[in-house]
Amino acid sequence: MMQPRTMSPSAGTASAPGTSGRTSTSQPNGKDEIQLSIQQGDLAFAVSRALASVSARSPQPLLSCLLLEADKGGLRVTGTDLDVTTAVRVPAEVKTPGKVAVSARHFHEVVRKIPKGTLTIGIEGGQCEVRYGDGKGWSRFPVQDAAEFPRVPDLKADGAVTLEGDALSRLLARTAYAASTDEVRPQLNGVLVQGGEKALTVVATDGHRLARATRKGAFGGLGKDGVIVPSRALQTVSRTAEEATSPVTVEIAAGKNQAGFSAQVGEYRVQIFTRLLEGPYPNYDQVIPRDNPRDLQVRRQDLMEAVDIVASHADNITRQVRFSVRSGKLGVSSATELGAGEHQIEAQYRGEDMEIGYNATYLLDILRSLPTEQVVFRLKTALSAGVIEPLGELPQAEEELLCLIMPLRLPDAAG
Repeated sequence: MMQPRTMSPSAGTASAPGTSGRTSTSQPNGKDEIQLSIQQGDLAFAVSRALASVSARSPQPLLSCLLLEADKGGLRVTGTDLDVTTAVRVPAEVKTPGKVAVSARHFHEVVRKIPKGTLTIGIEGGQCEVRYGDGKGWSRFPVQDAAEFPRVPDLKADGAVTLEGDALSRLLARTAYAASTDEVRPQLNGVLVQGGEKALTVVATDGHRLARATRKGAFGGLGKDGVIVPSRALQTVSRTAEEATSPVTVEIAAGKNQAGFSAQVGEYRVQIFTRLLEGPYPNYDQVIPRDNPRDLQVRRQDLMEAVDIVASHADNITRQVRFSVRSGKLGVSSATELGAGEHQIEAQYRGEDMEIGYNATYLLDILRSLPTEQVVFRLKTALSAGVIEPLGELPQAEEELLCLIMPLRLPDAAG
């Protein structure tokens, strides 16, 4: 199975997704120049968002930096780990265009503490100097060679769509939790995004659970085969989408194995670029059962409370809780050397009595993602996949949500 493509930069110039070589305004002699004034709040926003793409542990000092680029359009702050790049443009009064690379976390730590108001950024004694409070204070930061910092990608997308930020954030929140963290199957470490002329589909699975969210609309620009977007990139995308004051533009450059997300957040322009994971992604449609005849209907909040309490006794590894399904009620229980407990809740159920084991953590993740008061479990046997869906329409009539969970074999199960 193919591994997701990653970059292994040489000792020379590194490159972010889709690029190589120095930036067009490179200064290989390392004499960086920059002079501007900016509001503390604007700088703090840009720095904090770009920081999300900076690796906490990078073998290359330059990739532990943020790039500050000043031009007639304002200030752009960029962070990258070569797989995910975040670039944020904010307003600034630029006296001398230029760029400088500074330690990301150190710079962020100071900038967020500086009092609100106008501050200036310039070069003093070969270091980046920030002055604030009408001369009250200053800070200086060592710099790296900005000429060697990876460029912001020029995506040259094959296709693109736009989507309201709250809708994109919601689709990701309802699915991304189910993505795998196991590196053995790297294609499951992301979320599958599929376009079409009638709907957008977002899917995540780790092999034990699955979440599929859809939104009606024309999204053919993304391609019906879909792309796999890494979970780490989507954390940043989701936050930006939630804050966005404009629709989010999603661009795909399948030939380069890259994607881009961009939106306005007030006056700020936020761009996120990411490498895509290589597939193939599992044929998830084949694993969703169509013939589960037994419906268990419960109040979502009641079930969450029951599972949360009983899971305190569950095994730390399997997190197994037992469902005892009966006509008119559901018992949730667990018994280990840690202790035992049972919680009864009302339920609507017709069919043979069943005993089913589930991972409590997986259940709670699913239940938190469902926005309706009532939920329905569509069941077949104690060892077959169960479907969990909202009962009734979602608050957004054009959207649908389906979740799947695999049961755990109970210690006393037959067979």
